[in-house]
Amino acid sequence: MGILVALVALSFLILIHELGHFLVAKSVGIKVLEFSIFMGPKLLSFTKGETTYSLRLIPMGGYVKMEGEDEASDDERSFSKQKVWKRALVIAAGPAMNIILAFILAGIVLSSTGFSTNKIVKLSDDSVLKAAGMEVGDELISYGGRRLYNPSSDVYMMMYGENGLPKDIVYLDASTGERVTKTITPGKTETRFRLGFSGTSGSNVVDLVEPNSPLEKARVKKGDKIISVDGFSVSSTEDIIEVLNVLRPDKTAPLSITVERNGTLYTFENIQPFSDFQYTLGQVFEQKKGNFVEVIGASVNFSISTIREVITTLGWLFNGTLGFKDLSGPVGIIGTVGSVVEEQQPVSETILNLLYFCAFISINLGVMNLIPFPALDGSILLLLLIEKLRGKPLPPEKMGIINIVGFMLLIGLLIATLFNDIPRWIL
Repeated sequence: MGILVALVALSFLILIHELGHFLVAKSVGIKVLEFSIFMGPKLLSFTKGETTYSLRLIPMGGYVKMEGEDEASDDERSFSKQKVWKRALVIAAGPAMNIILAFILAGIVLSSTGFSTNKIVKLSDDSVLKAAGMEVGDELISYGGRRLYNPSSDVYMMMYGENGLPKDIVYLDASTGERVTKTITPGKTETRFRLGFSGTSGSNVVDLVEPNSPLEKARVKKGDKIISVDGFSVSSTEDIIEVLNVLRPDKTAPLSITVERNGTLYTFENIQPFSDFQYTLGQVFEQKKGNFVEVIGASVNFSISTIREVITTLGWLFNGTLGFKDLSGPVGIIGTVGSVVEEQQPVSETILNLLYFCAFISINLGVMNLIPFPALDGSILLLLLIEKLRGKPLPPEKMGIINIVGFMLLIGLLIATLFNDIPRWIL
């Protein structure tokens, strides 16, 4: 059921993207030959006016086919005959629709759940913000020269990516109304030991195995039920955490675990738990429910924060902060959304979580499509910019070849991500 809902949700996001291209193309007078959801062989189609509407077999994308887009055409309404600004508007409309949809979905969620503000409502005794002079009621405005739009997540992502280096903070002093700049070094939480998995609704049943984790190396699979860790019986994720971090005399030593898989017990030896920690400022941000205007503002902040997060993550792939193993493709997206739906929780909460994930994924689709990679919208926008600068267009045949080569590379990348996603969600 969860996978089906995830497929429907992802299909909806793709439909919105392609609908952006379609509506703007129609509005500027471009002849649209086909509006397709998904790729591959046609499952069904119908024609209305000059446009064929189709549903295809492979749930991996979709497209709008316009006259003269990939081939030469003498039709005055063809894509290639239009002015550069019209073509750019059509191409940019898809990603823009995804970002607009995310903004709307985020507003729906935040109006119900509330949102975090920059105001500090609690400081721990060892808080580095407290040591820097901040007090409860002050507002943390920026970290490392970057404004905090969604402070509850922004600050942790910034600290993670910069490995806890000293940074300047700017905060608004509630007592004086003045902005204060200080330099702080993030603190660290206590070291914790982990096996690298998440349990279904906090149980001892493996729901997700992290890449390169001790359990992945031991060939533990999704659906396995962990019944003992190093001789200690466990019945929940909390029990496993307690064994790893409290009960074991030597927490750094290799251990054994026993799992139940399809009624059969399997024991895995010499599993080396890994340890990690989180950077912290020792603060709690205000969580509130606001009026309509405040929710709109919070939704804008969510959108800006998420767009920046996507761009930052792409940068991490190039500088080595993240590796290819951390990438996820369509299977991973479907698995994530599907697990949200399958969790044991009230229907209203499930719907809100689903809408939140859809908002997050929609922004990702929008931003990623703006990357100047062949076959993505960003590459077409780049070619249009080159055309504007050189004063004449590239031949449609050459643009078609670029798109075909890019499409093959994109398919190769998606296939490659399957090797990350399948162990996490299928095996």
